[in-house]
Amino acid sequence: MYRRAVVSGALAVATAGCVDRLHDVAASTPRDLGVRSRYVDGNPMVDSQSVLARPEGLLTHAASFRSAAAARSALKPDATESREFVDRTEFVGGGGDAILVIAQRLTVPEVQLRLGGISRTGDHSLRIAIDQGGVRGEVETDEPVVKTLLLRLTDERGPPERVIVVIGDGRAGITV
Repeated sequence: MYRRAVVSGALAVATAGCVDRLHDVAASTPRDLGVRSRYVDGNPMVDSQSVLARPEGLLTHAASFRSAAAARSALKPDATESREFVDRTEFVGGGGDAILVIAQRLTVPEVQLRLGGISRTGDHSLRIAIDQGGVRGEVETDEPVVKTLLLRLTDERGPPERVIVVIGDGRAGITV
């Protein structure tokens, strides 16, 4: 327990000023899986590829990208934070070892998304649980807004073939 506190403290000092969340280091993930996340308040994706293009009843959406070009083309030109996150990703399509998963949820303005945990559901399948912070109980609204979580995943077993993203009571399945 003491060693964990010392390591967490050392990581906090060593990464001061970094924009990626330290929560990812402690998130429930398999040891051979690396993850970094970035919460974005709003919709950095072009509307035609975002949760806004889905049928009205679908509040959760996810998309995956294996190359920087594909990820950049899905982002709005003014999505600076998201584009910086993409630029720091070494995609499998470019000789790296990472994929990008973008998870979105239509919800109330007070909600913030954060990585809850990742588990394996098969050899090349992952289940990503995303927590909704900022509110308690049921979340319902007549005028929902888009909340986005960008996830950079590296897996020693190779890129996953299938990913299920769970946010609240919504699920989105994607083939990578």
